[in-house]
Amino acid sequence: MDNLLYIGQWQGFFKYGPEYGSIVEGKEAEFRLFIEAYKDGKFSGRIIDWDGFGADGEVSAVEGVVKEDNIIFTKKYDRNFIVDEWGNSGIEEKVSGHKVVYEGRFDKKANHFLGEWKIVSDLSHSRILTHEEVLTGTWQMYRHD
Repeated sequence: MDNLLYIGQWQGFFKYGPEYGSIVEGKEAEFRLFIEAYKDGKFSGRIIDWDGFGADGEVSAVEGVVKEDNIIFTKKYDRNFIVDEWGNSGIEEKVSGHKVVYEGRFDKKANHFLGEWKIVSDLSHSRILTHEEVLTGTWQMYRHD
């Protein structure tokens, strides 16, 4: 199973989960993953988000691991994108970029990776309690031949 992933281009799509509200939930956005280094199950590269809120051609760094038919990778944005309750997007100034964690597996029948993604953000933090916001969704990714 070690040869599921390869250096090169992958085409993917992600969908927004229920935390985004009824206007945004289920909307699909396209991305391209460019794997630039891959050795011993570990990989790195970059992702270009062609669609999505605030991310029109946004490039993000990626690091991940493939073990057997499981995959996990983290996408790190330089900027922090926000979406309001009406589905409008923007950039949150003076806030560093957020991370998106993708977890999934390889579906042999469909010949692609699929799984779920999540963003965990600290909204407030005190000595006693940290209030987090968790945003989720699904994704899939194919070899781009």
